[in-house]
Amino acid sequence: MNIKRVTYFALAAFAFAASCSKEAAEPNVYDWADGKIYFKTSLSDVAYSRAQDMTLDRLESFQVTCFNTADRYTDQAGFLSPYFENATFIRNVNSGLGTYVSSPAEEPRDWPSNNGFLRFFAFSPSLSVMTDVNTALEATDNKEYFNLINSTTQLQSSVNIGYRLGKVRINPDILHQFDFVTAEAAGTRLNDFMGGVELAFSHKLCQVELKAWGASEDYNFEIAGVRIGNPVVEGTFVFADDADKASAGRWDSGNQPVMDRVEYIYRGDKASGAETEPSVGDRIFRINSQEHSSMEMAASIMGQGGCAMVIPTVNDRWEALADPNIGATPYSTDRMYFSILMRVTDKGNGSVIYPYSGKNNGMVVISYAVDSSGNIVRQLYAGQAEGSYFYDPELQQPYVAAEGEEIKDFGWAAVPVDADWSAGKKYIYTLDYSAGIGLHDPADTDPGKPIGGKSPISWGVTVSGWDNATPDGDEYTPDLDVPGKGDKK
Repeated sequence: MNIKRVTYFALAAFAFAASCSKEAAEPNVYDWADGKIYFKTSLSDVAYSRAQDMTLDRLESFQVTCFNTADRYTDQAGFLSPYFENATFIRNVNSGLGTYVSSPAEEPRDWPSNNGFLRFFAFSPSLSVMTDVNTALEATDNKEYFNLINSTTQLQSSVNIGYRLGKVRINPDILHQFDFVTAEAAGTRLNDFMGGVELAFSHKLCQVELKAWGASEDYNFEIAGVRIGNPVVEGTFVFADDADKASAGRWDSGNQPVMDRVEYIYRGDKASGAETEPSVGDRIFRINSQEHSSMEMAASIMGQGGCAMVIPTVNDRWEALADPNIGATPYSTDRMYFSILMRVTDKGNGSVIYPYSGKNNGMVVISYAVDSSGNIVRQLYAGQAEGSYFYDPELQQPYVAAEGEEIKDFGWAAVPVDADWSAGKKYIYTLDYSAGIGLHDPADTDPGKPIGGKSPISWGVTVSGWDNATPDGDEYTPDLDVPGKGDKK
């Protein structure tokens, strides 16, 4: 057998809560009349589906930059320096007002003595959180990413504010992604020192969740991972652009958006030897024809990674076998698809239908040791000999399954989709596995080929979550057939 295997290294745990915590104890009492800047915030509290979803009760801190539009001091190039930049404001738990005050670990942030008009730009999480354990940056110069860029200029009696966060890069591991929220406000000491400046935060990424159901007469399905192929993963967020008001508060992904795949590979718990893994491992998701027999009974297959969060994306579906470049070697596509890491067995005799075994097909296969309850014990690495597995990708430590454990192989099965995703919306895709399996992933040597030659599967999508994203008040449930045997699209 000559099956290509892939190694997934453990990632450091996402330390969102720690990064947002206070670095120093705050005083018990604040004198709001002494000229200090503070904020009162709002953010829609919605049912969240991942540890990183930002809600108001989780908004422990945020970063703020502001410009004093009454300032007349610029550098030689005419740029106006911020009144303060990337300052940390933390929740004031002692005031009982739901307010956020300047972090005691930093210098005080006071209103200007001239009662200048300040414009504030706030965001969360911090730059360090967005950069931390971001595997997309491992092979790059981190200095290119997550930079605050000021292009604010003073023009005679007016100020044109230009301010953005450059080269935001989304983490390819869904477990370690962040929820990016921003707010803009303006104020003066005279009007706002007693009540605080109101900051209304909003979500600037879009959220994607995959669910599955099926009542297949032929197959049993087990799922161990999800992949979202070719969403936008890099862009600049423009907080303000007074020279072009239409550009403010939005993403700029350039003329050639950077698209890549993001994914969550199910994993074992810390007992498997990796401190960065979840304290409780994932369980293999089995599509049960009784429990998941209709679209209404579909269940999430995102595992402990939670919903994916990506930059708003517009992309056509992957053409699969209809792609005129399908025969290229190596093959790649920039079109949209999902791929599900699955194991498919015959209901009649229990034989493994997918992934294939004993064939030189260049498939990516991921192996797990699974206990009798379907809990993942650990990921394994296949040796050269048939049926041999190892703890480590270097194949130095042989693995022998314990009593009650079974070693299972999983392969990727793709579903072409299209995307028109907006910031602050949640998109829930429901995959129907009643009549098919899917297509070979674009990374396989037979990309787009129907798996098992079965009938098409279909999917629908509903749009909900943070904001109402249902277009024109109608249900947004387009159908799509994944090509089956004999189909050419």
